[in-house]
Parts: sequence; C-alpha cells; structure tokens
Amino acid sequence: MPLESERAVDLADGLTKLQLASLDACVRCHACLEWCPVFDILGDEQITPPEKIRIYGEMLRLQHGVMPRLFGRPEMSHHTLTQLSEALYKCTTCGRCGEVCEVGIHTQRLWPVLRAKMVELGVGPIGGQVNAPRMIAQKHNPYDRPHAERFEFLPADVPVARQAEVGFFVGCSGAYTAHPMVAGAVKALHAANVEFTLFEDEYCCGFPLWVLGYRELLAELVHHNVDGFVARGVKRLVTSCPCCLDHLTNRWPELYGAKDFPLEIVHTTQVLVEQIEKGKFKPTRQADVTVTVHDPCYVARGTRVHEPPRIVAQSVPGVRLVEMEHNRALARCCGSGGGIRRAYGELSVDMAKALIHEAEETGADIMLMDCPACFERLNMAQSRMKSSIKLMDLLQFVTQYI
Repeated sequence: MPLESERAVDLADGLTKLQLASLDACVRCHACLEWCPVFDILGDEQITPPEKIRIYGEMLRLQHGVMPRLFGRPEMSHHTLTQLSEALYKCTTCGRCGEVCEVGIHTQRLWPVLRAKMVELGVGPIGGQVNAPRMIAQKHNPYDRPHAERFEFLPADVPVARQAEVGFFVGCSGAYTAHPMVAGAVKALHAANVEFTLFEDEYCCGFPLWVLGYRELLAELVHHNVDGFVARGVKRLVTSCPCCLDHLTNRWPELYGAKDFPLEIVHTTQVLVEQIEKGKFKPTRQADVTVTVHDPCYVARGTRVHEPPRIVAQSVPGVRLVEMEHNRALARCCGSGGGIRRAYGELSVDMAKALIHEAEETGADIMLMDCPACFERLNMAQSRMKSSIKLMDLLQFVTQYI
C-alpha cells in the first residue's frame, strides 16, 4: 500500500551533494558491521548502515532515475518505508560506522537528514520518540519536566555572575537526569577562577529534535538561547553535554542566521585545560586510584574533544589512567544516543552493559565520563548487572580533590 504523502516528498531535497553522492559511494563492503553497537547486540543485517543506504538509494532512484523520467514514478510501498524507518531509528547515531567507512561516508551527519525524510513521510519517529516536539514546545525540555526545575542542581556555594563574558549552557539531560555532572562542571569552573553566568530562561538546545528528524522549532530555540546569553554579556559559551556541544558548534551558527555568530562554543574540559596551563586550576588532594575515560559519541566523533578530558583527569595527583580497547574516535557507544532509549529501552541497556564490560577489562577502579546521557544509561545498566567498577562524572570526580 503506497503512502499518500510519498509523491509530495522529494527524497533528494535537503541532502547536500556530498550526502547524495554518499548514497552511491557505499560499496557494501560491510567493514562497518563489527563497529555498529546495535548490530553487535542484535546481529540483524536489516538495520545495518549498508542496508539503510541501499534502501534509501533505491527509493531515491525511483524518484529521480532514468526509468521514472521515461515512464513515470512508481509508488513506494509502505512496507519498504517502514522497514527503512525502523532501521534509521533503531540506531544511536553514534557515528562509528562512518569513522571506519572505507569511502568516508559521514554517517553521524547523514542519519538525521534521512530521518527528517521519514518525518515528512509520516513514518517516523518511533514509539516514545514522537513526544519530543510536544514536550520541548510546552516545557522547553524533552523530559516533560517543569521548566522551574532546570537549575535545581546548582550548588549553593557556587556564585553565578549576573553579567559575564563566559556563559554556562546547562542542557536538559544534565538539568533533569544527571545533576552530579552539571554540579561538577560549575564547581570546577568556580575552582578554576572562571567567572560565568547562566541564562535563567535557558531552553533545550534543539539537538533532540534535530537528531530525530524534526526541523520545526529549531531556529526559534537557537534565537531564544543565543539572544539570552548575549544579553548577559556572554562571548564564550561553555557546555559539558556532548550533544549540546555538537549542536551548538555545528548547527547553531547556521540556524541563527547572522553573518557573524556572536558566541564561541567550547567544552568545559577545554576551558579547564586552559586554566591548568595558566596554573589557575590545580587539584591538590592526593588520590590513589586507576581510572578509565569514556569518550561519548558526540565528542568522540562529533567535535573530537579527545585529550582535554584525559588531561583534566590526570591533573589529580595519584591518578593512573588506563585506556579501554576502543577509545577516542573509535570509542564504544553507551547505547543512549539518537533517541533509541525512548523506543528500544532494553536494547539501549544491553549496549550500555557491553560498554561497562569493556571498562571492567581495563582493571580500572572508576570509569569516568562527561556526558549526562551516558551517565544515566550506564547507571541504569549497572543496576541490572553484577559490576564492581564505579561510575562517575569526570568533573564530579576531579572536584573531590580540590
């Protein structure tokens, strides 16, 4: 049965020339399969990167190939579209497949664009993912939590300036599901002698909408947040959330629309490394602990902030750093990203368990992370398994030794 909306949706519209070329570039070598965290758990080739690209490419040729130009465009079946939609949304958008792709397909950027077409066609997203636009429109966060609770994490002993050149973007996951992470971040900034301000009416950055394929509200959210921080004198916007960092860095400038984007975007650990080099951030208490650092997907492969978290961790005297088998740009996904936990919760937890097992193999006492989504998912997974490794936010850990 064809979809009535199919004829009105141009599957090429909105894709860059490079992304369109990518759909033909995939040679089905399947080198990416062993790196896909979903395939690692399910073993289902129907949801793999080559299969997603194959199906979308065939659909595109039905619209724009030689045969439809000569004989008219055939209908796409509802079965094919729903099969593709399931494959696209049963994905964490971690980007590991793109990192190892022999022809350089940037999948972490491609999947959300293809998802946007599923939204246009009315076959995406899936399950609980569909609630994100309503929640963000009404309460300015994807957790359906009262906006008034956004800054409940803020420690009483951390001063916040009314006006400052540095602003801290909290993000929704830190504000509502991972208080230790954002509390640790502002404590670290304060300890590093960084004067900063907050935007008390901060909204969601828009990443959840973008990654699920929704395009409405994005520009509105960006203008609200940027204008709010600029009004407080902010020139440099700091965030700890990898998804926020990626969205602020790679999409906010275009969505804002101004010729000169008014904010420099940096990760919290990058600021702390600067302060370490200036001698303004120096944990003094002695530790005796072995740690391993997890690289979240959108800093591992999105903004590629690899070394600053390690430098910050090792700024604590007595810390020994050991690496997981897969680290930096090839780090394993925690199973939380891309909205997958809202539609495939158990699958998401199984991926998190696999990451915990890899961390345990290092012999580390603690796995450190600087991502609220990872923090939430890994803690949930650990509660359902036998595991001795301690899970901590990186800056929560470091500020213990100041």
